[in-house]
Amino acid sequence: VYKRQEFIYVGESVPQVTEQEYTAFYMQFKKSILTSLKKRELLTYSQYDRCIEEIEKQYRKNNRSQA
Repeated sequence: VYKRQEFIYVGESVPQVTEQEYTAFYMQFKKSILTSLKKRELLTYSQYDRCIEEIEKQYRKNNRSQA
């Protein structure tokens, strides 16, 4: 059974990130996970490609709504 852990950040102050920067970072983060799965052959190229299309579609949708 996994026990939930909490961590408290005590380092330097965290820079402010805009919603647009956060969204762009999160999209790249998702893409990197998919790339890793594809390289480990846990996703086919077709699955990878379809997921990338969906991520980019969501990103474009979010950018339009923020404009």
